[in-house]
Amino acid sequence: MDLMDEILKRLESLHPKIIDLKLDRVKRLLRKLGNPERSLPPIIHVAGTNGKGSTIAMIKAGLQSSGLRTHAYTSPHLVHFNERIEIANKRISDDELKDVLTECENVNNSEPITLFEITTCAAFLAFSREPADYTLLEVGLGGEFDATNVVQNPVVSIITPISFDHKEYLGNTIKKIAIAKAGIIKKNVPTVISNQSVEVKKLLEARCKTNGSDIVWSTESFTVSSSKQTIIQNKGKVSIEFPFPSLTGTHQISNAMTAISTLNHLKIPDHYICEGLKSTYWPARLQKIEKGRLAEFIKTYNTNNQLWLDGGHNEAASIRLTESLSFINKNNLHIIYGSLKNKDHLSFLKNIAHISSSLCLVEIENQPSSLMKKVALADAKEMGWDKVYAAAGIKDAIKHICDKNMGVDKHVSILICGSLYLAGQALKENEISI
Repeated sequence: MDLMDEILKRLESLHPKIIDLKLDRVKRLLRKLGNPERSLPPIIHVAGTNGKGSTIAMIKAGLQSSGLRTHAYTSPHLVHFNERIEIANKRISDDELKDVLTECENVNNSEPITLFEITTCAAFLAFSREPADYTLLEVGLGGEFDATNVVQNPVVSIITPISFDHKEYLGNTIKKIAIAKAGIIKKNVPTVISNQSVEVKKLLEARCKTNGSDIVWSTESFTVSSSKQTIIQNKGKVSIEFPFPSLTGTHQISNAMTAISTLNHLKIPDHYICEGLKSTYWPARLQKIEKGRLAEFIKTYNTNNQLWLDGGHNEAASIRLTESLSFINKNNLHIIYGSLKNKDHLSFLKNIAHISSSLCLVEIENQPSSLMKKVALADAKEMGWDKVYAAAGIKDAIKHICDKNMGVDKHVSILICGSLYLAGQALKENEISI
């Protein structure tokens, strides 16, 4: 175990729960640290169920294309913990992260605090010490009682699409979940809102009205040209064309509209927004893996074989996947699936069944909360999956799929999906830095 792992393990032991949605512990530690959250560059605060990270990545790319410096705080990480914190356009170094976490640990003085809470404080402390033009903050879970919600005056709040997830923490109705996420809407601070269900839209609209928050509905002024691969924004008599984002998937077009709307509010010139959309990088979001150990392994069977990776883990994410993968013939598409046991794997597997021809089930390594593959196997068979295999791991699953399809005069496309933790494991096994 290296020093970073030792520090994270110590911090994790400071609270008996991984998640405990309260703000008192964060506020206490921030006071001891001198309230660094009050000295941050202008804040863009993002909540929602799906699309938060992708939307932040597009906004960040647009800001950086215009020559601006950004801080960014996102979660979870895929391979390395320092992926969560970027300072002035650069990922925090191991040494910087160790130093700021140790400083927060010492100031906290063994008081109860969750790992996410103390790392949020560490991010704020690091951000407060380096000049930048904007700070991008992704909510960890919910909104109202999330550790990031100690910030008071963001320049804009963003609500990406809201759907069912984390019901054990936020509530078992869409209304309760939406209320929790609406907690980031601040008085007299504008809110950019992505496409929502009718019920959620009404609730968010009412919260904004109560708080005097001007609403920007992100999809209202846009149309899409699939033939030209452009997103068209209508501003009165003027139409502006933006390219499809570099991120794959129909849902990324909607995320791009949210990013464009936000960048418009921040007065970023359109040509920089275009550059940002074309250069956005955000791994494990319907990402085609073209280099690395796993990519090379799959191509030993057929050079046309494809490997895809997606970290979506809830029902809404599975629906977006089915829409976005329609370009792959069902007979060619094979799924490798693993998830946490508190996720709705039944809905996920049911939704992707009609777009793929086989299913391999794996457990997520070093993850005690991983769904057991024997449970997933039984459920998959009961819902009608015909070709199902419980694999020893990701490489075994790839080998099984490729062995079964040898001699077939076609390539196979393999999608690894179901969890960001599984995606992280795949990227780690692929041995290419992200």
